[in-house]
Amino acid sequence: MIFYFSGSGNSYYAANTIAEKLDTQLISMASCLKSSKMDFDARQDKYCGFVFPVHFWGVPYLVTEFIKNIHLKVSKETYVFAVYTCGGGAGNTAQMIKKLLKKVNIHLSSVFSIKQIDIFVPVFRIPQKNKREEVLLKSNIELENIITHIQNLDKGDFDDNKGPLPFIATTLFYPIYSYYRNTSKFRVSDLCTACKKCENICPLKVIEIKDSKPIWKQKKCTLCFSCLHICPAQSINYGKVLFFFDSKNKGRYRHPYAPKSY
Repeated sequence: MIFYFSGSGNSYYAANTIAEKLDTQLISMASCLKSSKMDFDARQDKYCGFVFPVHFWGVPYLVTEFIKNIHLKVSKETYVFAVYTCGGGAGNTAQMIKKLLKKVNIHLSSVFSIKQIDIFVPVFRIPQKNKREEVLLKSNIELENIITHIQNLDKGDFDDNKGPLPFIATTLFYPIYSYYRNTSKFRVSDLCTACKKCENICPLKVIEIKDSKPIWKQKKCTLCFSCLHICPAQSINYGKVLFFFDSKNKGRYRHPYAPKSY
């Protein structure tokens, strides 16, 4: 079985492709948290995987909550792996996910990373189509190599996208992730049509349409930006913390094979 979390569809595409190649079950972490279905038995499974995006050079809030609450039975023979997608460097994500799983008595056999389109539009602009296609082509090659490693039951750290000074990057930037998860930083323009796509896509069900506009019902979310990138009117923006920290006019992106919901 493979557990996944995805915002823009990058990690969903990776998880779904791996699941199809391994002929194993695909399970949404967000759906499990919403339904409180957290008991799983993988003792008869050859593989057990965790697939997710990197947030602030570390593990997303939703994934940490899922792992803290999961009751997963695996055998000594079960090959447990983690695959994470990242726009920039993955930092020390490998050690973070390893420690999180160890706390619930799950021991990782291997870790992998895939370079994808960076969707953190408060800082980065979505690249032009030709650049996106180039990144997608390279990511598919990485994905095929990862699948081969998994099928061969290769063990070790295969994260080739850590970036410079991974330990320092995670140590410096991951602690401020909690601050930027504050939903007060989202804003909605009059372009909103109340289509409810943001409400339906939100993995933690933080968004609700009220008076024909979305509101964030909780003070914090996991900051996956699925709401921002799925909005057809681009009416949702995030930022203005600093003069350059704003998502407006920086483009939107969802993976070509991303589903309408997770």
